[in-house]
This record gives sequence, C-alpha cells and structure tokens, in this order.
Amino acid sequence: MNIISTIVRSLNGEYPISMEKKWEFAKKNPNWIGFVTVQKFLKTQKQSPSRKEMDVLEKATKSLLQVREHKIQYYTWNADGHTKETVLLIHGWNGHTGNFSRFIPSLIEEGYKVVGVDLPGHGFSSGRYSNIVLSAKIVKELINHIGDPNFIITHSFGGAVATVAQELGVSATKLVYIAPPSKLELLIQDFSRHFELTESEENNMRYILEKKVNRTMASIDLETSGPNFENQLLVIHDQDDVEIPYSMGEVVAKSWKQGKLITTNGLGHKMILRADSVKDEILHFLSQN
Repeated sequence: MNIISTIVRSLNGEYPISMEKKWEFAKKNPNWIGFVTVQKFLKTQKQSPSRKEMDVLEKATKSLLQVREHKIQYYTWNADGHTKETVLLIHGWNGHTGNFSRFIPSLIEEGYKVVGVDLPGHGFSSGRYSNIVLSAKIVKELINHIGDPNFIITHSFGGAVATVAQELGVSATKLVYIAPPSKLELLIQDFSRHFELTESEENNMRYILEKKVNRTMASIDLETSGPNFENQLLVIHDQDDVEIPYSMGEVVAKSWKQGKLITTNGLGHKMILRADSVKDEILHFLSQN
C-alpha cells in the first residue's frame, strides 16, 4: 500500500502535503507512525548561504555530479595552483559547504587543493531528504570521480558520513571531526523524546529506517568503528555544545588508535566553525608529518 496516496485521500486530496499534516495524520493513525516519523527524521531544512559564505563559494569551480536521481553540487578551489595535498570538506546536517567559509581561504593560502560537497538534500544539491548511509555512498561516488583526498574535515553529522564512507573504501591519512556524534542510536532516542514517541512508535521508526538504509542503527557507531582505522584523527568539540554533547566527541577521540581531542569553550555547535583558534589548530594538524 502506498503511504503517500493513503494520506492524500485522508486529507481530502491536499497535495503537496506538509510535514505538519502528515504528522497530525500519523498521530491519529498509529499504523503509519513509523513511515511518517522516518520522513520527519530524514527531512532536511535547506539553509541558504550568507553573503560572506557565497563570496567564498563563488570563487570555486562549481561542478555537478549525477548519481542516480541525485544531482550533487561540489566545489573545487586551487585545483591548478596547489602545492600541497587535497582536503575534502563534509558539512553537517542542514548545512552546506559554505559553512567552512572561514577555513577555506586559509587552506588555499597554505597551498591545499580544497573540495567541498553539498550532501543530498543540502545546499545546492537536489532532494529534500538525506541520511548518513546515502550521503556516505555519494561521497564514495565523488571520490571515485576525483580521487581520494589526503585529508577530510567534517562538521557534526559529516563525521558520521566520513566514517561510513571509509567503511565503503574512501581513504584519507588525516581526519578532522568537529563536533562529531558518536552513535546514531542516541540521536534517534533524542528525537523520540523530543516528539514524545512511545516505545512502540520508536521501535517502528527504527525498523523502517533500518530497512531503508539496509543496516542497523547500532552499526552506525563511531566508537565501534574507530579502532578499525589507522589514520590520524583530530576531534575538536566545544564543552557548551547543546546539539551534539561534548561527551560524544570525547568518546570518538578515544576510540581511534591515533585520536586526539581539542576542547573549546563558549563556541557551541556552530560558532566553532568561525573561530580563528579552531582554524589554526586544523592547519597545524594538517601540516605535521
């Protein structure tokens, strides 16, 4: 049975259906709660880059990569003039490549080739939904197209994407994870608490989500995956982060064989991307032999 057509009929043909309407319908019709909660969990809210972020993006060579139904926007800086390695940037949930605009000019100045990708449902890429496994597969397709990066810098959700991408075969000698989540399962539990799902509703959501991405949520676990990697990892996490708790960054850093944690204060989850001190730590880490 088609969940969307059923909901449309129940809402007297209203289309497109807002997520609020779907949610209202599902709460009254428990058979559909799993489908709608998964949609709500995976739906992105595209954020437009600021003027300053656009100034940086406009200096890039912009390219589109077609991966099945997905049109993926990616950016390249310093492709011809670089004297050092290639750095791949992977943004967080509801973010875009422009979020790294404070870091990109310095990376270019240091001689790095810089590549940034807008994940599905984010930035200038197509779609309204995304998930970690899909995003990791897109990153793998991009790498197949441009070659492996030497370094990967991520923010938030991007750290989980980079980890799954490495499980799929992406290689990098150094990683920088800014405010990474340690377990997707914990984010699902937070989502369930926020929307007051019952235990049965949460389990239904998890079951449908796992079928969609073809792996268990428990398997998307940076703490468990970390010991499998030999590359160097720098985790930078703020103690005042209310979106991804600092404790998650601690766990991720400890799980890597060559993991290091740098703690910041007063920057939260997003201002950490604008701090010169964070940029300097990253540049220092990348330059070390």
